[in-house]
Amino acid sequence: MFRIKVCGVTSPGDAALAVEAGADAVGINFFRESIRYVPPTSAAPIVKAVGKRATAVAVFVNETPERIAAVCGELGIGVVQLSGREPADSAARIRYPVIKAVRVEGGFGLESFRDYSCSAFLIDAAVPGKYGGTGHTLDWEALERTFGGPFVRVGRGGSGRPWLLAGGLTPENVAEAIRTARPFGVDVASGVEEAPGKKDPGKVKSFVDNAREGFGVAGIGK
Repeated sequence: MFRIKVCGVTSPGDAALAVEAGADAVGINFFRESIRYVPPTSAAPIVKAVGKRATAVAVFVNETPERIAAVCGELGIGVVQLSGREPADSAARIRYPVIKAVRVEGGFGLESFRDYSCSAFLIDAAVPGKYGGTGHTLDWEALERTFGGPFVRVGRGGSGRPWLLAGGLTPENVAEAIRTARPFGVDVASGVEEAPGKKDPGKVKSFVDNAREGFGVAGIGK
């Protein structure tokens, strides 16, 4: 599982920028209602720009497993992020590694996902009517108290799964967020943009550098 993901990339140039800055993963959003939406027919150059130096992640919201398989198969994307209200039985039918995005407010329990077929969880802030990329932060101290480190156990005797922190992360706060919440990885979209869907080179580079520093200080190694 990757450590640093730059999400909401909409162009080959921004994909290359993220990879050159040292990001481990690049998220491409296939949700039609997102301001960072990329039509599957336009995504091939972005995937090519990611290449083998990082992981391309296909982000979907309430999409069918069949459609996900078709898009990922056509583009050669090997990791899927589910950011909607996808039921467990749908996730189980996806043949790619799945990251399940969970939008939370208040408590952080994941018991409702105890039987969910996923390789990792992404914890983001809940904003009514939004599916991520809102810029709202979470209570990092509460997350650390709840999960106690980079792996979370769901259900009695459940195996530990890595979790990624999202929500309001920026180059200025990402190191503190990692030291406080102690996630396995981090995800950023709006926090490194100069405009929605357009990444800022300086912010992307600073975010990656500061995130790596935060992981080092927190003692969360690969």
